Amino acid sequence: MKAYDLGFGDSADKLAETPEGEPLVLDAPVRSGWIGNEGPAIDPATWPRGPVTGLPMMHALTLRLPTDFQRRGPGFPAVALFQGEGQFAGTDAVEADASSDDPLARDLVATRLHPKLQIMHDEIGGVFALIWLTDKEFAGGPVAPPADVRKPGSPTASDEGCNAWDDVHPTIGVWLAERTADPNVGIPPVEYEPNTKYQDPLTEDSGWTTWAEPLFGRSHLGGTAFPVQALPEGLTPYYLEIEEISGMNFGGGNAQLDLESGVFDWSCG
Repeated sequence: MKAYDLGFGDSADKLAETPEGEPLVLDAPVRSGWIGNEGPAIDPATWPRGPVTGLPMMHALTLRLPTDFQRRGPGFPAVALFQGEGQFAGTDAVEADASSDDPLARDLVATRLHPKLQIMHDEIGGVFALIWLTDKEFAGGPVAPPADVRKPGSPTASDEGCNAWDDVHPTIGVWLAERTADPNVGIPPVEYEPNTKYQDPLTEDSGWTTWAEPLFGRSHLGGTAFPVQALPEGLTPYYLEIEEISGMNFGGGNAQLDLESGVFDWSCG
């Protein structure tokens, strides 16, 4: 199998590690998706919602996956990642109610779960969502999120999370290119121990090895992981490591999302 680096930009010759980050040179990049407020062409009723606030989650990334990473089969060749409400969302959920004075409660009546939705919770109560997409859902995007139904002048959410109405970011292309010179392609990332196949990217004095230094700081599929803190257990070779893009909040860190096992975790910088 192969591993792939992600670059972000509007053209193949103007890519960066993140939308506002350092320039990035990738060999033969292919446009494979987008980041920003606009999402895939799913039924608007199935746009993922915060389970407490009822607000539509902020779209972060839609990506068409290389064949090896299509872990739900060729019928679902792409994924969309969302970040939603934060740790202070509370426990009093907004309930769907067609007769409510709250327009958000009325709006929720028509919503339903996408059949390929995976809801993920972090350790501090934040909510994320992954949707496996059909080719039609991927090819039909980017599409605007559901329209904001809140009353004019309504305050923004106070849960310290993200949502599609208060966190608006421009649509920018995502490009994939094969990651070369990475000895850990095809090997599940693990906390380094002697006599394992997985090679440690750090030197004995905690600097980067020669091969690892140019890979650090990139979002990527497979290969060597660069967690900011501890590496989550249960990762397979088929994982996405993603930096803070498109308004995502990892506290200055990054996240790992496994497309095979479903393991998800992030850590702050």
